[in-house]
Parts: sequence; structure tokens; C-alpha cells
Amino acid sequence: MIKIVILACFVLWMFIRQLTKSNPNSIWRIKLKRLSRYTLIGAIGWLIIITLGSVKYQIYTDKTFTYRGNVQTVFAWQENRLLPIETLATPVLLSLDYETTYPLTEKSAQLLTQYYLYEPYYLGISQFLGTILAFFFLLSYLSRHISTDRRWQEALAVDSKVGYWEFICWANSKLLRRLHCLGMKKKAAIAIQSIDQRARLKLDMYRQGYSAQGLNSEFLEMLNEVVKSGYNSITIKAAHHDNYKPLAEVRDITVAARNFGAREPKLFMQRYYQHLLSNALNKETPDKFDTMIKNAPEHLRFSYPEPCTANNLLEKQLASVLNQGRKRFIGDDLVEFITCSSSVLNQPDVCFEIAYLCQLDTNKGSRKASIWAGETEAKVITMGGKEYPGGNMLWLVFGMAFNWRLLINDKEVSTGHYSTLPDSKICNHSRPRKKDMPEKPEVEKQIFEVVALSNVSAFFAQLMGVEADSINQHTINDKDTLEKINTENKALNELTEKLEDALRGEALEELIKSSGMELYQQNKAAVDTIITDYIKNNGDTDTIMMIIDLLGDSAPELVGWLTSLIGDSSDE
Repeated sequence: MIKIVILACFVLWMFIRQLTKSNPNSIWRIKLKRLSRYTLIGAIGWLIIITLGSVKYQIYTDKTFTYRGNVQTVFAWQENRLLPIETLATPVLLSLDYETTYPLTEKSAQLLTQYYLYEPYYLGISQFLGTILAFFFLLSYLSRHISTDRRWQEALAVDSKVGYWEFICWANSKLLRRLHCLGMKKKAAIAIQSIDQRARLKLDMYRQGYSAQGLNSEFLEMLNEVVKSGYNSITIKAAHHDNYKPLAEVRDITVAARNFGAREPKLFMQRYYQHLLSNALNKETPDKFDTMIKNAPEHLRFSYPEPCTANNLLEKQLASVLNQGRKRFIGDDLVEFITCSSSVLNQPDVCFEIAYLCQLDTNKGSRKASIWAGETEAKVITMGGKEYPGGNMLWLVFGMAFNWRLLINDKEVSTGHYSTLPDSKICNHSRPRKKDMPEKPEVEKQIFEVVALSNVSAFFAQLMGVEADSINQHTINDKDTLEKINTENKALNELTEKLEDALRGEALEELIKSSGMELYQQNKAAVDTIITDYIKNNGDTDTIMMIIDLLGDSAPELVGWLTSLIGDSSDE
């Protein structure tokens, strides 16, 4: 009989196993498969118990008793083989062939149990083999808590490397959980490889798209070099260019304004203001700007932040925009840009080094870098809790020069140089407007954040193949710009969703056999449209996403303006 039960359990297990192959990640099929597996294990365990476990009967006498006048029996204690103790043992009459048991009357049972006490002959650990197996079986099954299924479903829903790695770490945190989740961990490892391969295919697809249109994206080529090297993080190091003279040795302050004024921000602002003031005083008919220069008090002349602060802000902004671009073209998981301050490695394997300059008195197209003048809206302001008179104020709307290089294992892989100018529409929101301001260094930091972000977005657009002349002729100035961005985003999201749905259904072996060229040919029209729109829109999508992501506190008016434009254009 037990063989038939085991065979039936095996057949059931094979049937359910085949059934679950059609949708292996369904939680209910996982539960069903697990139940069938435990049923089979339980049947096999019971076979082991009756074969190697405790004895079935304890017999303490060879005296025979006649049952109902014609059946010869002996008295025995029938053991509970899962837990052989007296409380669970049953007194019975046992046939002489030890196959059949007969019940005792209450009076007979009381008499015989007093005369033949329960004194089992223990067989060591095998005596409690059933107890041990039953304990581990129940512990194993019950430890498959609902949290296991819930966490696995969460990992499947997110479908990211982070989600799968979190599940693997959680599964490895306890011994029994580790054993239970062996199958799920294997699936998670395969899913991680699949995500990486899908990202590689998308990266290669967009590289093929750029190449087909005669364009070059240094950013995508940079990602490709890092992926080929086997690394998944890029550390960003930003520092002011070290080729400069101390301001004390510089006679012409305008030279410093175009190159290295940000190295000594306080001294630079003092000398640059004196230069502007001298020019204003020497004019016979000063204009409005000259008048504002004359009347700007020292506490309302805002310079650059200190170099270490500027470096940290720039690293943060570069990491944000580069990660935004990475997400746009290959997703979140394959490569990540991190700031030098957040890196745990003193000498990172992959480093994106930026040597920058802040530049004034330059202009190209419709963009210009210069000192701006304005007036506080309140007659009395507070800065850091201290009252000051309001009035005319000056702040720096600067351009930037970026010398960059990519290092992999201390070897220079690629390098380049770009100059950028800020978007006046964006930088208009860098103006300090509040009556209650933080201390002056904090105001300078907030101004720098807005202006630098406009430069960083222009830098990234050039990395993506947008011409500098095109960027310099362009500003984000109307709802039409935002409508184009919404169209571009919609097309990109549709293509990304289509690719993910198609690639997610492919087995890892099939993904490895695929190529970016095949993927590009299958989606050529959509890819070409996305690349063309991105070039035409001068990378405005990334500019807006960065501003909303990074400047919520520093420039709430700017964030509100862009958000309202996006909302207006999307409602039509």
C-alpha cells in the first residue's frame, strides 16, 4: 500500500512540475509545486520511518490469550512511530503472525497494563527517527513563511538587479531559508544575468542607431567601454582646473574672470567689483547696470562658493545627469555613476575625471556668461537671522569649460573638452528673491547650483552628440519646447516598454545569441526618431529632469515653472 501511495505522490509531483513550466513565476503555481514536493518527501520519509525507525510493537510476554474463543494472541504495546512514548502507546492484542491487532476491553486493558508495564527497549537514535524526521519536515514546511513568497513576488514585480540581490541576501540570512530558497536563488541569478544582457543589447542598439545616422555619442561609447571591462560603477571626480595663477599675481582681473576666478571666490569678487565700479564711475552717461553696480552693498554681492563646496555640488549634478542619461538608454541596473565622496574605494577601478573652469565675459549665440544685477523686493532683508538693508544685488551667471577623461584601471580610455554657456531662462531663477535668506555662503551655493546645472546639462547634451552651436542658439522658453519633450518622452517610453516586454520573455541563452544590430533593425524607425528628436530638442529632457530632481529646495520657483509647463502641455 505504501508503495502505491509513494507512486501516486510521484506521479502527482511530475504532473504539477510540468504544469508549472508554463508560468513558473506564478505564486500559486509555486505554492502548488511546493505542496506536491512536500507530499512526495513526506511519503518517502514515512517509508524510511517504518523501515529504519522505532519498532511497531513492544511485547513483554510470550503468554497467549484467546480472543473471542478461537484467535490466539499476545499482549503488546503498539507504538506511535512518530513519537514512541508511553502516553501515545496503545495496549492491544496482537495475532501470532504480528499482522493483526485486536482491541482490549477497558477492564482487560487496565489489568494487563498493570501487569505488563510499558518498559520499551530503546534502539538509540533510530528509536526516535520518526520524531526527528517529523520535526524537520514540519519545521521545513512551516518555515516557508508567507514572507518568502511575498519577497519573491516583490523581486519579480520590480525586475531589477537591486531587487533580486536584496532577495538573495535575505534568503542567505538563515540556514533553513537558504536551503528553501535554492531554486528561487538560481532563478534570481539567471534573472540578474538576463537584465544585464538586455541592457547590453539596448546599449548596442542605440550605438548602432547613432552610427547609422552618422552621429557620435561619447557618452554611449563611454558606457560601452566600461561594460566591456566588466565593471558596473563609475566614480566621478570633479575639481577646478589646476592650471591657474594666484589672484595676487594677476594684474588684469578680466583674465581671471574668464579662467580661474572661482579658485579664490572672495578675493575675486572684491577685485572684479572694483573693476566694474571703476568702469561705471568713468562713464559720462552711466546706464542702469552701472547705477546698480555703484549702489550694490557688500552683503548683496554674491560670488562663487568655496572650491570644495563647488566640487561636491558639481559631482552630485554630474552623477544625476549621467545616471538620468544611463536610465534613458539602458535602464538602471548595468552601470551606475557615483560621486567620489560616496565611493568606498580610495582608488576606484573606473573614474570619470572632470577638470573645470568657471568663465565670465563670454557669449555665443543667444547665451551669455556675465555678472547679473537685480534688486531685492524688500527694503529690509534678513540673512542668517540678521537684518540688512535691501537694495541692488550682484550675482554670477557663469559659463564653464570641461576637460574630461575616462580612466579604467588607471589607463586613459577616452578624453575630451567642451565649453558651455548657461540658459538665461533657467538662470533667471537663480536670483535670490526671498526676504528671509540663509547666510551669504548658502545663498552663493544655491546660485551656483542653478547656474552650474544649466552648464552641466549642456555638457551632457554635447556628450550625446548635440552640437554646441545648436545649444547656444537655444533656450527653454515656451510651452512648445515642453510639448516636444513630452512627445520625445512618450516615444521613448513606448519603445522601452516594447523592448522590455519582448526581451523579458526571452530565455537567457536566446538573449546571449541576440545582437544590438538585430534589435536596431527590428526597431529602426522608433530608434531613429528618438535619436533625432533628442538632437533637435538639445537635450532639454535631461535638463528638466535634473532641475526637478536636484533643485527642489534651492530653486522652488524654477521647479514650479517647469512643472506647470509640463502639466499644461500634457493636458492638451
